[in-house]
Amino acid sequence: MNKFKDRLIISLKSNKISQVELAKRIKMSQTIVNNYCTGKREPTLDVLVLICKELNESADYLLGLKD
Repeated sequence: MNKFKDRLIISLKSNKISQVELAKRIKMSQTIVNNYCTGKREPTLDVLVLICKELNESADYLLGLKD
């Protein structure tokens, strides 16, 4: 089970942000964000920080280290 992809999807839904919108906010392609959501890729540390800021989530939560 890939907790990052699962928690990213949950956070996107709870924040009412689409993959396209997140991609624009973090200045990446929608394809890359989709790859994060499907578990094909995981973000670098720099990108993880950007995602956390945009979704107002902690890295520990998104990585599955804390609930």
